[in-house]
This record gives sequence, C-alpha cells and structure tokens, in this order.
Amino acid sequence: MRTILSCGLAALLLAGCATSPRQTAAELNRRDPEYATRECRQARAEAAQFDEQRNGRMIVAVAGNLVVPFAGAAAGAAMGKIKEDRKRDLNKRLRGACTSDPLARR
Repeated sequence: MRTILSCGLAALLLAGCATSPRQTAAELNRRDPEYATRECRQARAEAAQFDEQRNGRMIVAVAGNLVVPFAGAAAGAAMGKIKEDRKRDLNKRLRGACTSDPLARR
C-alpha cells in the first residue's frame, strides 16, 4: 500500500503546473527591442540557472513516507508548492522584462 501511495505522490510531484523558466526564455522573441535590455539579460541568466530539484522532492517524499506515513507527502507537496511559486514569478519577470507587451501572451 505504501508503495502505491509513494508512486502516486511521485507522479503528482513530477507533473508540474508552471512552465519551466528555461522554456519560457527559449520561447521569447529575440527581435523584440526589450530583449536586449539589461533587465532581460539578468532575468534570462536567472532562468538559465533555475533548478527544479524534481529528484530531491521525490526522495524527500518517498523517504519521509517510509519513516512517518504521509509526512513525506506533506513535505514533498510543500517543496513543490514553493518551486511552483518561484517558477511562476520568474516566468512573469521574464515576460515583463523581455517583451514589449507582457500581457499579450496571457
């Protein structure tokens, strides 16, 4: 039973909601005048260094469930929520700094 719960939790953790900042940066229009600005370069550099830590979240979830049932699930979910918030904020910053009309893609 624990194995099934752990596998289900791992699948949920791996299915992130927000787009990866690296993918967002790759999809930006390089011909946009805002793309060459300092703010855009800084945001793209931060997106290139962004680490999703999917393996670490899965290990915490599975190991935590082995020690205390559902504690690993809660810890993994909390870590996932924090990463999703960071991805969403970085994507918003990328679009705002590198696009002339940041709301056009929403």
